[in-house]
Amino acid sequence: MFISYPLYILRSVLTITGNILKKGLRPPDYIIFTLQGSYPDLRLPPEGFIQKKLKARVKSLQELEKDFQSVGRSPRIKGVILILGSLALPLSQIQTLTQMIKDLQNRGKEVITWATNYDTQSYSLAAAGDRILLQEGGIIYTLGFANRHLYMKNALDWCGIEFDVVQISPYKSAMEQFVRSDMSKEVREMIDWLMDSHYQQFVRAIAQGRKLDEKSVQKLIGQTPLYGENAINAGAVDDIVNAENLSAFLGSEKKPARLASWDECGKSLPRPLPPLPGKHIALLRVQGNIVDGKNQRPPGRPPLPIPFLFDEQTGDLSFVQQARQVLKDKKAGAVLLYIDSRGGSAASSEAITAILQKIAAKKPLVALMGSVAGSGGYYVATPASYIVAQPATITGSIGVISAKIVNSRLMERLLLNRETIRRGQKDLFASPEEPFTDEEREKAWDFINYIYGLFIKRVADSRNMNTEDVDLVSRGKVWTGEQALEHGLVDELGGLETALTRLRKEANLPQSAPLVEMPFPRRETAPITAATNWLNYALDNLARMQKSQALLAGPLYFHQIADRKTGIPY
Repeated sequence: MFISYPLYILRSVLTITGNILKKGLRPPDYIIFTLQGSYPDLRLPPEGFIQKKLKARVKSLQELEKDFQSVGRSPRIKGVILILGSLALPLSQIQTLTQMIKDLQNRGKEVITWATNYDTQSYSLAAAGDRILLQEGGIIYTLGFANRHLYMKNALDWCGIEFDVVQISPYKSAMEQFVRSDMSKEVREMIDWLMDSHYQQFVRAIAQGRKLDEKSVQKLIGQTPLYGENAINAGAVDDIVNAENLSAFLGSEKKPARLASWDECGKSLPRPLPPLPGKHIALLRVQGNIVDGKNQRPPGRPPLPIPFLFDEQTGDLSFVQQARQVLKDKKAGAVLLYIDSRGGSAASSEAITAILQKIAAKKPLVALMGSVAGSGGYYVATPASYIVAQPATITGSIGVISAKIVNSRLMERLLLNRETIRRGQKDLFASPEEPFTDEEREKAWDFINYIYGLFIKRVADSRNMNTEDVDLVSRGKVWTGEQALEHGLVDELGGLETALTRLRKEANLPQSAPLVEMPFPRRETAPITAATNWLNYALDNLARMQKSQALLAGPLYFHQIADRKTGIPY
């Protein structure tokens, strides 16, 4: 992970020597990158043997950016050709790729996109390039966004199943599809402002890339689907060309352009010098559902999306152990917290936040939001001194919801009889035998308000806002990153490089300071206490116990996480 000065000198000499030798090689005019499917934002963490065997290695956008930077450093390469297949990327990741294209263009490289067909995702990315090429016989499909919502209350009623939900407000809508047969006016309002923001960002991206005004872009979108000469005349593409003719098209019949894929020539490009020995930026991740216990990563992707069963999970126990390593690591000069999570357990989110507050007191801490950082995913960002998000990032959802499944009618229909023997009070939240009583609902509501008050205070303290202003943009309301910036919930729009630039500035680190994935400790470590004597130690433990008892009074969740007894999302 860390290198000494002698090793640094040796590696630098080898790199320089290799780069000198590579100068004798003739590079291609254009390097081809094929983009298809989905990509994680960051390099995947180390995986076990079984996981490596069950799924193919996936390149991340972080690694793709390194490849683009290698092209940018090569003066004899004219540019890149992006072959765009069907992209399964949210708009926030399209924006990350768009910035990578702009960085290449700023280095004097031409960026050409080519596809057999373009849809909304691929065309939004293609618009950032210098030229858009379309396969002969290809088409630009209708451009725009559609958001479909499935409501299951009637079907569940027919099955004899119902959900009993206690929520801070109708905007906290994680369970709406189970308890309603249609969309509530609050959720419709929220979906409208989210889609308006995403659509405006999409239109602006095309307008900037194609050098059009927004009215012309609206007209272009209205003309889709487009193909052949119609696509050229509408200004949607620059030319129609088959893939096999790209070489002659970019050069001439007598002197065709030399093309090579990244796999063919990537290793022959000059490499950057290794980072100087010294402090680095530590990477911590909160990805997937936030749960009690340890991290879990699925061994592979199922053929069909199965909620919760194959979701990645960040456990508070695993995260805290890793974070304690960062806290003790003297070479970690700053910390990047990457968040791609819809939330989860309230108690686990608080546990993660508590250790992050200790880190933030000692080292600069910046939060980088992925495609989603809502509810508990926003909660854990509050210790950061600075929050970075893409314009299309989904964030906010500051609120609390609790729910349980009631399946007594289903049991009756199946002629099943349950008998329960109890000691002490009935389990308030987990019992599937009947809905909440009035007394239980009142207790649940009181507890939700308590957790919500804690959430609001965390946000207010973090963002230097009063609780009334935070409440106005909270109560479960979801925002895009662009809207969150306007509401004061994030500090800057951008991606990984934006966050790293901020961290290096705050920590006074050189531009070469690397981002280092922190390993999980092989053995558990105890909490790091600031107590100086046995009395302070005892008082510190007592305060922590009281806090834990309050948070663990019931399985309340911020967003989409399953109760261990019922398996139902909260």
